[in-house]
Amino acid sequence: MKHSTRIFLFLSVAFLGAFLFYPMADVFGRTFFYQGRFSPGLFVLTLSSPVIRTALSNSFLMALASVLFSSLIALPLAVIFSNYDFPLKRLLSGITLVPLILPPFVGALGIQRLFGRYGLVNLFLGTAPFDWLSQTGLLSVAFLQSLHLFPIMYLNLTAALSNINPEHKEAARLCGAGPSRVFRDITLPLALPGFYAGAVIVFLWSFTDIGTPLILGFRRALAVEIFDRTSAVNSDPTGPAMVVFVALITFFFIFLFKRFLSTDASGPGGKGVRAAEIARPSVKGLFFIYPFLFVVLFIALLPHMGIVLMSIAEKWFMTALPEKIGLGFYRDALSGSGVMLSAGNSLLYSAVSTLADVVLGFWFAYLIVRRKIRAGWVMDAVVMLPLALPGLVLAFGYLAAFSGTFLDPLVNPVPLLIIGYAVRRLPYTFRAAYAGLQQVGPEYEEAARVCGAGPLRSVLTIALPLSAAGLIAGAILAFMYAMLEVSESMILAVKEQFFPITRELYLLRGKLPDGDFVASALGVLCMFFLAVGLTAAATLLGKHLGKMFRM
Repeated sequence: MKHSTRIFLFLSVAFLGAFLFYPMADVFGRTFFYQGRFSPGLFVLTLSSPVIRTALSNSFLMALASVLFSSLIALPLAVIFSNYDFPLKRLLSGITLVPLILPPFVGALGIQRLFGRYGLVNLFLGTAPFDWLSQTGLLSVAFLQSLHLFPIMYLNLTAALSNINPEHKEAARLCGAGPSRVFRDITLPLALPGFYAGAVIVFLWSFTDIGTPLILGFRRALAVEIFDRTSAVNSDPTGPAMVVFVALITFFFIFLFKRFLSTDASGPGGKGVRAAEIARPSVKGLFFIYPFLFVVLFIALLPHMGIVLMSIAEKWFMTALPEKIGLGFYRDALSGSGVMLSAGNSLLYSAVSTLADVVLGFWFAYLIVRRKIRAGWVMDAVVMLPLALPGLVLAFGYLAAFSGTFLDPLVNPVPLLIIGYAVRRLPYTFRAAYAGLQQVGPEYEEAARVCGAGPLRSVLTIALPLSAAGLIAGAILAFMYAMLEVSESMILAVKEQFFPITRELYLLRGKLPDGDFVASALGVLCMFFLAVGLTAAATLLGKHLGKMFRM
């Protein structure tokens, strides 16, 4: 290994050690060590509290319900789009990804206007005021989360179904199995690794979501309990104990998935021949497919429709639909000093963190793919860990580990916000660069070296440009999801002068008289921003988009 490679590797490991593992170690130390001695009593005492047990059970049930709801939406969609070709398929499959462009806590504002006590549903039906959201509490939060997260399940399932070797299904048909039995005995079991990959991310995302429960007023969740204790991180030891529990749950599911569930279901010869399996449905099949897709996508887009309606409703009180529409709230959103300040902050934080991700992601991928360093699989796992590591855990770790230091987020959270965004979004640029380098043969760089180019020049002039498309797509995803990061923004940014856009959105929605409407207009602008980014990334990555959401 060359000297320059060793230096970069050392600096990279030091960066991840300082801002990924050290904060976690500090939280674990606060939980399990008292006056220099190991003592699990605090951890046990925290989890035995009736309040914490209730929050914990609610979060488990909420996450399981999110996985169930996401599966019920994603599995039929993945089966239809993977097996059939029909008019409007590309348009409808693109719409399937639209929920990714709206953070669930923003969509909660629209859902409240539709299903609240005096929302559109009650007023349209003329029924007695019934607060669907407060009455269904946990299930409402889980359902809204699933409307945002099911595309992740869909992308993983679609990839798994597309990689199944057609010979397996053909052999089952030759043995007399009907379509339903082929699906039950062949397709579904072979697609399970893809399902598990999506289910793990959906479960952990829902389990640690702060914004949606807060917006819907459901405070009996573990993430909200942790959030309530952030202001007393140095005096209330129950916060670190709960974070440790979330981290242990995360590591358990990652280990379980990597050890037992992450397998290749395609079988020999399955890839590259999938096109032969795409069928054109009959007229009768189309009469089922189109209504089903329209109903599912209509439900999935309910939060978006609610947000859009609120953003243009200049007069909307005790009526099913707005009495007067206009763009006044967009003007208020764009002219507000707090909004402009927070938007500028988010642009700065996200741009710097994305630049760091591009540099780190590419060089990590280069070391593994080209230099084939020892224990490359360990580096791969470490770099991909933040994809599953909840932002709640990392943010609380920063708050606990760096309080009282020159990086104290209570004094100035900007450095840690940038670093946190970079660490959490590093998997996107790394995986994109990894895939790009695998598609570019090393002989081009070897030819450059033969012509006299040094190692660095051959990388910058050959490897980097040839893998640039995927890297740019990964950078777009890293940037736009950093712009709308919730957990780190909510926990680390406590002063308005440092607020990112998501923290400002949360502050706006509680302001009278029109805070919710201005927040909705700002949410629609964020949707547009994310839509442009996701479209650009999907265009550059094509069918590889799903790999960005896979551990």
